[in-house]
Amino acid sequence: MAVSRTRIPLGQRLAGSLPGQARVATDVDNAGFLARVGAWRDAHAARGGHDLALYLDDGLEFAAALFGAWLAGKTPWLPGDRLPATLAGLDRHASTCAGELPGGYVAGLDAPPPAHGALDPDDCAVVLFTSGSTGEPGAIRKTLRQLDNEVAALEAQFGAALGDAVVQGTVSHQHIYGLLFRLLWPLSAGRPFGRRRVGFNEQLVALGDTPLVLVASPAHLKRLPENQDWGPLARSLRAAFSSGGPLPADAAHAVRKLWGQAAIEVFGSTETGGIAWRQSGGAPKPWQPLPGVQWRVQDGVLAIRSPHLATDDWHATADRALATAGGGFELRGRVDRILKLEERRIPLGAIERRLQASPLLDEARLLPLPGHRILLAVAAVPSAEGRAMLESDGKAALVAALRAWLADHADAIALPRRWRFLDALPADAQGKTSERALAALFRPLLPEPEWLERTPTAAHARLEVLAELAAFEGHFPGATILPGVAMIDWAVRLGRTAFGIEARFLRMEAVKFMHLVRPGARLDARLDWHPDTGALGFRFQSDTGVHSSGRLRFAGGDAA
Repeated sequence: MAVSRTRIPLGQRLAGSLPGQARVATDVDNAGFLARVGAWRDAHAARGGHDLALYLDDGLEFAAALFGAWLAGKTPWLPGDRLPATLAGLDRHASTCAGELPGGYVAGLDAPPPAHGALDPDDCAVVLFTSGSTGEPGAIRKTLRQLDNEVAALEAQFGAALGDAVVQGTVSHQHIYGLLFRLLWPLSAGRPFGRRRVGFNEQLVALGDTPLVLVASPAHLKRLPENQDWGPLARSLRAAFSSGGPLPADAAHAVRKLWGQAAIEVFGSTETGGIAWRQSGGAPKPWQPLPGVQWRVQDGVLAIRSPHLATDDWHATADRALATAGGGFELRGRVDRILKLEERRIPLGAIERRLQASPLLDEARLLPLPGHRILLAVAAVPSAEGRAMLESDGKAALVAALRAWLADHADAIALPRRWRFLDALPADAQGKTSERALAALFRPLLPEPEWLERTPTAAHARLEVLAELAAFEGHFPGATILPGVAMIDWAVRLGRTAFGIEARFLRMEAVKFMHLVRPGARLDARLDWHPDTGALGFRFQSDTGVHSSGRLRFAGGDAA
């Protein structure tokens, strides 16, 4: 029978409370972990400054680097990804970079940590970033005491059912959910964890017969293939957690059916930490607060007081809620986002909820697109009914049906003007969809090609060059002109799509630029592929004439 383990406060985790042979990761014992902590402490101490940016995919090395930074008196800042825009935002905060970041340093040989190893839970901190689901990501400082309080609540609520199971996850530890559930909670409770994030279902079923805890996201759980042999996983699974967004009822039902138990959903945010949990397996149940979390509903909005927060004050969330019998609550959507459009107040949240209620859509997100005149845009995943309409009647018919669905619930000025229909909404490693990722859908790098011819060695496509293309930005101040480098990028992308080219791009040959390309142009793109030499010929032309032409060479050909 599984029992809760003796939990070690995170501030005392390095103080010799565990024997050296106790497993930390699946392939590293406690002595090895402490040696890596010492190495990272020395690496951090050798650099100046107090704040550092930290990114590492390996969970064991990341945990060692995090504790090593605290031992060295540093505060790590954890970017959620390594995109250039994300890293640019770190420059004004972090004086150095550690791990797998541009210019990042790494730890050297193993070294012993200080003998006492104790950390001040109020002095040690880490800075994480919100998902940016309704704007730019915000930096949130969390003390070690706050993190330890949350770990204590998780162990009190769920620890007895987990026992000594190995913790594996599909989410990144660079975000609060993965950091707590995949690394800090196991380190405190003495459970081993998997060093690498599990990215594919095939990896899940290959984890073996060892008792297992899975830390997942809705983005993963709502796409479980029914034809997969889930028997081995179901037999070893002690618990499956889901956080980062609501788990749809059909996905919750599928998890229970395929894995033999319902997923445990955890509700919270980077700002608040964990708030509540539920385990429904189908029809949604009310949320129950985690140990130590107090809550109330004020003017229809959920407010909490929690040891996971920086103060003991009541904190109003951005979630509408309704108290239920039995001491729980139901969530009723986010507090409406209000946009002032031509002197009218537009409730974006209400319009988005109306869209999500359409039988033609499974998911929908509404966002304003900035510009000379703000436009409302929708990124949506059609339902089976909506997909059938899209395939039989086209995009215009589906858009018209959805605008009619909104007509009685939104002012005419608030009807969306831009639409993107997708197989799935873009999601980060936590399964969250940020507004920045959604906005990128409406600023594509490449026009959607209309293929007129595709053979193994020749292709012809028509491109509508729209003003919203991201390629127009930042190259020619004051002039909207497509840069030549964009046409080279287009040729590479079109060639890979048309001919399945996977080889590495090597160089350009005989490239010429003859006429400027401006918004509104209709380009004919002609491509010729020579797999024996790895040469891709391209030509972009319009009624104006030939805009560019040349040859691109890829690795693998005789001439490469």
